[in-house]
Amino acid sequence: MNTWTRLIGSLGICLASFNAQATSAFIDESGKSYLVFSSDPQYPWTPESDAGRDISNRENEKRSKELIHEQYLNIAEFRQSRPEQNVPVMINGDMTAFGHGWQREFVYRILDHHLNGDYYFGLGNHDYENNVGNCAANGCARESLFDLKTRMGDKVDAMDISIEQVGLKETWIGSLAYSKRIEDVQLIQLNNYPTYRVDFTSLKLTQFRDYDFRIRASLDWLEDELKKARAANRIIILNMHKPDEWIASTEERDRFKAMIQQYEVSAVFAGHHHSRSGPYDRNSFFGTVPLFLSGSASQRHYLIAEVDRNAGRLNVMLVSQNDWQNGVVLARPRLPASKQVQ
Repeated sequence: MNTWTRLIGSLGICLASFNAQATSAFIDESGKSYLVFSSDPQYPWTPESDAGRDISNRENEKRSKELIHEQYLNIAEFRQSRPEQNVPVMINGDMTAFGHGWQREFVYRILDHHLNGDYYFGLGNHDYENNVGNCAANGCARESLFDLKTRMGDKVDAMDISIEQVGLKETWIGSLAYSKRIEDVQLIQLNNYPTYRVDFTSLKLTQFRDYDFRIRASLDWLEDELKKARAANRIIILNMHKPDEWIASTEERDRFKAMIQQYEVSAVFAGHHHSRSGPYDRNSFFGTVPLFLSGSASQRHYLIAEVDRNAGRLNVMLVSQNDWQNGVVLARPRLPASKQVQ
């Protein structure tokens, strides 16, 4: 066999492997699907950061890299355990500790490496809320928003953003919340929290362009997406970063709580509280809709959700110590009545 024959054969194997991955089923033969929910890779952040203990920047960065590597390698291994199945991964905010370029470059390089670029994410307070007005030309928040739009914009079905360019000025209006349908599941990502608002400007000298960001609450957009998903009889899962600590009026909180109950959201997944993982009681925000926190890379926790259509349940499993093989099912909320076997 000559070199060209071997090369063409190898290329054919690679293409076949790629196509098998691209067409892998989300729902297996038993009617089950799996989704992974993590949050707060937050490079560079460590257990020492969580505890408020001082260590050197060098040691903090080294330890954070190890923890992020470990978590997303374990998630990749869970995926590899189901090679014929599409297992989506959602990362619920705080991708970095402050949105600096060197932080963002590391996080996305590692995620792309372990997850082959196949994941979804939202932004948290550390990505943009905390650094508005506290980073040169608001570049940290600006670039975090650019990452979200660039990396997610072409992968999702709808995103709450309007961009208008006039001369050298570009105006962004919206929440950048987005929605992604995967078979009969609707994943909705609300970023920091559904009533988050902020206005800021940023001059990017390398582009000679002035940006005007007007981040708005996502409630109107969210209600439209929920209406469409419920009309299509989908399993609706919401994602955000903060499960509480919102700046919101009583009317906004009541509206959000009422709509997620009315449209039968199956569960909400969030992050933010690194040392909390599993079910989280915030009835004043979420009413009867179950809420789950996924911990953080620093605390080595994440969640796996099994959608069991035959049983009519969403089985939520906590993975501790980045060991998916010893995950423990903590809750089994019911799917919408229309998805339950009679």
